[in-house]
Amino acid sequence: MRTEWGRDERTDWPSSKPVYTIALLILSVVAGSGVECVRFLRVWTPLERHYLLTYVGTEIAGIVRQNGWYSLLEVVTRKGNHLALDSEVVPVVTDSGEKTFALTSEAVKQGALRLELQRGLYDNAKLHSFLGEWIYHDQTLFDLARPALWTVPIVFLVGLWPATWMERKRIRVLRYGRKLRGPDSITVAHFNWRHRRSRGIGFGNEDRTALERMLGLNKKLHIPLVKENRHFEIMGDTATSKTQLIIQQLLQIEERNEIAIVHDPEREYTPRFYRPERGDVILFPCDRRMPF
Repeated sequence: MRTEWGRDERTDWPSSKPVYTIALLILSVVAGSGVECVRFLRVWTPLERHYLLTYVGTEIAGIVRQNGWYSLLEVVTRKGNHLALDSEVVPVVTDSGEKTFALTSEAVKQGALRLELQRGLYDNAKLHSFLGEWIYHDQTLFDLARPALWTVPIVFLVGLWPATWMERKRIRVLRYGRKLRGPDSITVAHFNWRHRRSRGIGFGNEDRTALERMLGLNKKLHIPLVKENRHFEIMGDTATSKTQLIIQQLLQIEERNEIAIVHDPEREYTPRFYRPERGDVILFPCDRRMPF
């Protein structure tokens, strides 16, 4: 059965799960994985990349069994074999496109004959310790993954505020429906941020937060100069300071030595602002101060 949501027909109701928060969590994990991939390709040495699975395998397998079969890259010399080190090998690509290793010129000068991939049965704990000391320079698996593990919470915390804002906006749409037309209800901070260079008429803001009061922010809601000639509708119940807003506006117009046309049926503004000496005129036929 099709249900109607807003003005769009949908086959089902939208999910109320925290979609943006889940997406942010996935993005954080992807960012952490990306950092680790970049380090794997750009920072790690060739042998660190080559022995990664062996290093992880000896750590995990060492918990279950003592020995395991592994393939190690060894340097063959006239005196015997030893595990190849980063200073003795360079990565190369064969004519067939296969990635392998070759001896460096320094290793050849020191008596290295060739490289061999030897497969044998090794003690997991000893091999893991040996690789950690000579290949990974005393870095544990946690040390290798530390940048990625730090990236995940940092990205999540940085994106949490916009994700929460988008989540609240989405939930509000689910609860009240989509806005098709009409005015927006926004805060003074949002209005001032949207019109950051406004230097027009300003209305005092008495609903500032403690942080705004401490930093001296959003003291007034400033109308842009280019929009002062538009119509403004001030709505509110009785005794909600609508008159005070108009008085604030008239005071600023007076300070700027500009002209204002005021409709004052209740005589709330005339006693305070009428100054005949500066050329003020009353346009009311029943008032004897009218000059016509």
